[in-house]
Amino acid sequence: MRVQTRVNWNSSSGFTFVETMVAMLTGAVMLTALYASFAFGYGAVKLAREDLRATQILLQQMETLRLTSFSAIQTGTVTDYFDPVGLTNGNAGAVYTITITTNAPTSSDMPVQPVYYMSKMRKVTVTATWTNANQIRTRSLMTYASQNGIQSYVYAHK
Repeated sequence: MRVQTRVNWNSSSGFTFVETMVAMLTGAVMLTALYASFAFGYGAVKLAREDLRATQILLQQMETLRLTSFSAIQTGTVTDYFDPVGLTNGNAGAVYTITITTNAPTSSDMPVQPVYYMSKMRKVTVTATWTNANQIRTRSLMTYASQNGIQSYVYAHK
């Protein structure tokens, strides 16, 4: 005896057009979200890298000023570059503008009453400015330099 089976090709054996379109829409949303998360992550890493480089440049400037003679500390501007991939053409990376500002400290700068040695001090502020994602970013450090500071020991004992 032979049993004959029939294949029933009705609408329940596959996906409908609506189900397929919903699946494709869900996949597109997920891929878009994945792309956006990678783009945000790379942007955050770039900003953190540039921020760290700005801090390094500021510290380098402060260390240079710390060893500079008191009379040679002047207000000025310097440009520095940071290229994370090491290209020398200057098209990649950030351009930092370093501004050094010096002035005599005022009585509002001191936590207590003005002291006798204020005339032999300078307030030094070093500011780094650069552009990231069409926004201007800024970091700054401030210190005081004194006429009888460490530089007199460095230059006196050569």
